[in-house]
Amino acid sequence: MLKIECCGLTSTQTKQIIDKQFPGQVEALADADMIAARLVKKGEVDYYLGSCQTGGGGSLATAIMVLGYGNCLTISRQGKLPSPQEIRHQVYSGNHKAFGYVKEHTDALVPVLVQALIDKTEGKPE
Repeated sequence: MLKIECCGLTSTQTKQIIDKQFPGQVEALADADMIAARLVKKGEVDYYLGSCQTGGGGSLATAIMVLGYGNCLTISRQGKLPSPQEIRHQVYSGNHKAFGYVKEHTDALVPVLVQALIDKTEGKPE
């Protein structure tokens, strides 16, 4: 079962979405950014999802500091919600452990992002 830390401005909302749509597949946690990033770095948690106003600032600042820039990816930016296909492509394009997105995109983006993470972990093709 995947473990995902939900951080940022919509951490509670993100956790609720995951708990509702992926029961038995994903354990969603909602810890502070620093705790979450450290748990990912230690390998105790698989992924870090963070939301903020811009998608790439506050949502990923701590994750970048702890995990390094190369392990973090901004999925959405203000005014640009990627399509489900673009989200899947971004997930499959690297070995990122932390993902940032704009808080207004939470409802549309989180289910697609989490499904892509599950599929990638299970070895399903893009």
